[in-house]
Amino acid sequence: MQESARGKSGFNTPAVLLCGLALIIFLYALSLFLQGGFLASQNQVRDTKLLVPENEPLQAALAEQQSILEEQPRWLDEQRTKACLPIEDAMRRVVAENSR
Repeated sequence: MQESARGKSGFNTPAVLLCGLALIIFLYALSLFLQGGFLASQNQVRDTKLLVPENEPLQAALAEQQSILEEQPRWLDEQRTKACLPIEDAMRRVVAENSR
């Protein structure tokens, strides 16, 4: 009779281990959930601070300026004293003239 009373008053080791394991899994899942929420809010704040909404008139002006810089060489006046040529070509010509 003492054995049965003794067995019932002790810890249920498998149940304690199972509850401990369940608690560890729950805490790990909770930490992943909280970390995901934090990273999502951090990305949202970064996007609002760094990403600038598209400015269509500015984009059009920049595209026009870029096309002017990249266009073929041409004369700007009738006397052919002023020329317009792409910036890369102008830099190559300056380097070629200065390296002689």
